[in-house]
Amino acid sequence: MRIPRVHVGAELVVGEVLALDKAQGHYLKSVLRLKPGAAFILFNGRDAIDYRATLTFDGKKVNARIESAIPVIAESRLNSEIIQGLGRTDHTDWTIQKTTELGVNKISLFNADRTQSPLKPAQLEKKLAHWQGVAISACEQSGRALVPAISFYSHLQQALAASTIEFKLLLDFDGGSLVSILQPPRMAVSILLGPEGGLNPTEIELAKTTGFMPVKLGPRVLRTETAATAALAVVQTTLGDLN
Repeated sequence: MRIPRVHVGAELVVGEVLALDKAQGHYLKSVLRLKPGAAFILFNGRDAIDYRATLTFDGKKVNARIESAIPVIAESRLNSEIIQGLGRTDHTDWTIQKTTELGVNKISLFNADRTQSPLKPAQLEKKLAHWQGVAISACEQSGRALVPAISFYSHLQQALAASTIEFKLLLDFDGGSLVSILQPPRMAVSILLGPEGGLNPTEIELAKTTGFMPVKLGPRVLRTETAATAALAVVQTTLGDLN
């Protein structure tokens, strides 16, 4: 039986008893129907460590007694970043979920020229919290202990300026074969792509002038969320740990 994993924002210390919040307690007690003494995993998203815990009840309160700390081996050895023009809500959520499962370290979203519903400053805090929740759920499911950093930028230039990775790939139908240019050893990679409709010519030229190499996945037209996931899977297979 797979041991449940639960994300908490607090510092975790072996030997301490941690009070879980209402949603976490409900999930473990009422959804999974765990009994006192049941084993589960806690992680805080900042350390590559799983903390084994046992469930305890104190009246209506649900607590976790932290028993031990175990290094996590699920994190990828490849430092990867997705820079993507903001798409529809369901497409963006899908990208965050699947690339997190694959091991992405950073996701940078931006308002592209062809973004259908640009994100406004008043919406940012709520959106970031939602995206973080999607990534946390993906970490709980996939066995990861480090939650990827998610950032938003008002336009492409800001997103490119924030990237510090030297090996840069731009998904573009006019580019060369992605597989052919992936030669180990590479320890970090940044993958840039647009929203539905792609990047406009000006954005493509901006990416090229900042060092992004145009590459293509193949002859078929993929949805934006599929393209991000497929590209990362190909890169992880060649340079990471999907082998």
